[in-house]
Amino acid sequence: MRQGEDTEELAGRRGIPIDGRRFRDNDKSATHGKHRPEYERLMAAVQRGEVDVIIVYMLGRLWRNRRERAEGIEILRKHGVSVLCVKGPELDLTTAAGRLLAGLLGEVDTFEVEQMSEREQREMRQRVERGEIPTGPRCFGYTADGDEVIDAEAAEVRKMYQALAAGGTLSGIAADLNEREILNRNGKAWTHNAVRYLLMNERYAGLREYNGTTYTGKWPAIVNEDVWRQAVAILTDPARKTSPGPARKWLLSGLARCGVCNNGTTVTSAQRSAKGSYEGARIYKCRGPVKHLGRTAEPIDRLIAGVEPGQPLGLVPQLLVREDAARLLLDDERPDMDELNAKATVLRARLKNMADAFADDDEADALEFKRAVRRIKDRLKEIEQQMTSPARAAVLGELVRSDDVVAAWAATPLDRKRAVVDMLMSVTIHQCGPGRRRFDPESIEIVPKLR
Repeated sequence: MRQGEDTEELAGRRGIPIDGRRFRDNDKSATHGKHRPEYERLMAAVQRGEVDVIIVYMLGRLWRNRRERAEGIEILRKHGVSVLCVKGPELDLTTAAGRLLAGLLGEVDTFEVEQMSEREQREMRQRVERGEIPTGPRCFGYTADGDEVIDAEAAEVRKMYQALAAGGTLSGIAADLNEREILNRNGKAWTHNAVRYLLMNERYAGLREYNGTTYTGKWPAIVNEDVWRQAVAILTDPARKTSPGPARKWLLSGLARCGVCNNGTTVTSAQRSAKGSYEGARIYKCRGPVKHLGRTAEPIDRLIAGVEPGQPLGLVPQLLVREDAARLLLDDERPDMDELNAKATVLRARLKNMADAFADDDEADALEFKRAVRRIKDRLKEIEQQMTSPARAAVLGELVRSDDVVAAWAATPLDRKRAVVDMLMSVTIHQCGPGRRRFDPESIEIVPKLR
């Protein structure tokens, strides 16, 4: 407002009619590459011969970077337009001296802007190096000033990281939050991109990146660095299967293979039309150009994952409830697996022998026995952790270690169930012959991936 009044006052003193023609690009700094539509409109008016003189508060308000200044000087020279500055000299750009002065003054403006930017960058780097809390909008999981954790939100953040590691999809995580009416920091529903941005944010690991370098912050971390880096690795993996559309709705869509073409073509799912033989029923069909496979999905899903009361458990929950289900977590590719397995076997046998000896010795010291057992169990736990595959543990660990595996499996979200199926087995769906028939489990070929 004040600058506008000053330019009007200068125009009045010089007898220059403005006729209400003003060009304002408020908060449109060309220094940061922002588009300046009003400046472009002014230059277009100059080139149409509609402008004789441009009045500005100071030259730095007209041109804000070297490229813009060089192009502007040439346009004004060509069309005989001069520049009047409230804070600065009059510039006749039709003369070499006027163009020289405009260039020199412009370089001074650019120097001041760049020097200020360097100071701001240096100050920002120092803040980051000191581990100071980032400024800006509140981060979900933290208070407004960022130095304290909001426990309920922090718990949701940890669940998101756990869900991703266990095979959950971004859309599935967002859907789960929205179903439970957990709103984001703005009080709105979660989206696929909002979940991704959160999981990629190094702040949750107590870190901060600046110009490609990671620094440790002084605020409390919600997850450890390994958890955050694992999430980043998953989300940036080029092989990761992503889809801009809605999340998968069915257990085997995109996972099961067609047993007819047998060339790696996967199976998708759909509803039969009302005129089909299975009105309203979901079907699995070949994704290839020839739809030579169409099987009702429900009995296949029940065979793989079913936990319905009174019905046999599906193949996946059968594997998870086995007494030796913990073996599914072992990393078979470790070169020292045999050695670790031998040590674990010795420690388990030692625990059994100690228990038998304690039961037979009426004078045994119970406290000493408990201490010895605790030491052996700690060593056994350490060895078992070394034997465990992190990838398998992320997907299967929570289920395998559950006190009620069947209930835990039934409550597992669909995207994580799909990850478990994909890790445990490959599924191929074969044709079952013409006409209606009873479901034949033998028509579904299951090949275990883990032993």
